[in-house]
Amino acid sequence: MSGSSIDVFTWRATVREQVVLDPGCLDLPLGEALGRVLARPVTSPEDIPAVPLSAMDGFAVRRSDLTAPGATRLPVVADIPARPGTSPELPLGVAMRIMTGAPAPGGADAVVEVEATDADPFGAVPAEVTITLDALPPENRHIRGRGEEATRDDLLAEAGDQVGAGLIGVARALGITSLPVLARPRVGVVVTGDELATSGQGADDARTAAADPAPGMVRESNGLMLTSALEADGAAARAWHTGDDPATLCSLLTEIESECDLVLTTGGIGQGAFDVVRAALGDGGTGTSQLVHLALRPGGPQGMGRLPGGTPVIHLPGTPVGALVGYYLFVRQLLPAGHAEPRRVLLGEDPGPFSSHRHRRAVLAQPGRLRTTSDGTEVVDVLPGRRLTPYARADALVLREPGAKDQADAGGVPCADAAAVGTVLVLPL
Repeated sequence: MSGSSIDVFTWRATVREQVVLDPGCLDLPLGEALGRVLARPVTSPEDIPAVPLSAMDGFAVRRSDLTAPGATRLPVVADIPARPGTSPELPLGVAMRIMTGAPAPGGADAVVEVEATDADPFGAVPAEVTITLDALPPENRHIRGRGEEATRDDLLAEAGDQVGAGLIGVARALGITSLPVLARPRVGVVVTGDELATSGQGADDARTAAADPAPGMVRESNGLMLTSALEADGAAARAWHTGDDPATLCSLLTEIESECDLVLTTGGIGQGAFDVVRAALGDGGTGTSQLVHLALRPGGPQGMGRLPGGTPVIHLPGTPVGALVGYYLFVRQLLPAGHAEPRRVLLGEDPGPFSSHRHRRAVLAQPGRLRTTSDGTEVVDVLPGRRLTPYARADALVLREPGAKDQADAGGVPCADAAAVGTVLVLPL
């Protein structure tokens, strides 16, 4: 490709606009929905609680029967455990012992905690109880009103929210048995390169690396690395390996297209004589893919296009670190659980000088670890090491912008506040 390099964030936005995955919706039982992304809003089908409940172990009373400050002695006419059934009406001038979670009797407008009485918390229900108060309790003290937690048609969660244990608990309490979630996008990963050693020759051989590569070969790692990342981000992923023959690559892509909502390729997008993706799909082949060079290190070569059946394809570099950086920046944003955007944090530990990079015109992507200082400030430390190795510990992608000034946001706007110098953009992993 000739001409100047393309801005990283411009390409990120372009990919997001042109590759829209719509895998559909399915209803999953609650026990299978954890971590999935909601396809539609979830609303409450009923009031919860359905009837007023006691929020305390104590005595249900009418506030008009109480003396405060002071002591009130009332006969106890019923014992209400937290069991199925309805509670009776509370007559004037009496109390009923009640347990947490039990239906409150009609007419009761307060529950006085057992600690404010002379009753034995663990004994039999007394014939009478003395209630001693410093002040009259507020109306409906320790009574959970009907619909206090949720009323019918209340919004519980939005479309796009990730299903967590809290939503599952609320849904279970409301009698909801399944949740509408996005189906997992089916993503195929095609790893190219004659030099890659795998353990077999089958369609899934990219998932298992060879134990002892022959001279001139390297163990294939992109397949399992990317399928693992894809599955963690809510996709159903499968990997294939092919060599550097354009016809073989085209045949494989035609074969797998119907199984995929998105295809990723790694390798073969440079300017060399054996760059198979360029030869098959780029300007040397069908011309159905746009191959570009970004102002990004590592991971400058990138691309995207459409397969003959219309399935989108994204092309990543062949180097493992370039493929991983490209995945986090350009692919992950398309997936159900991958919508994190870069944010600016303070730069902490930095193993090497950055000054030489200030004269470059590319974003430098580095592995980092986020931490919070004692005063609550979020800081990212750049991890030492080269290529893929430091990503074994990374939980953030650090994006070092070119030039002497930091930039204020992911859109590349120069930072106007000098205090922001010393900050970097990070993409949580």
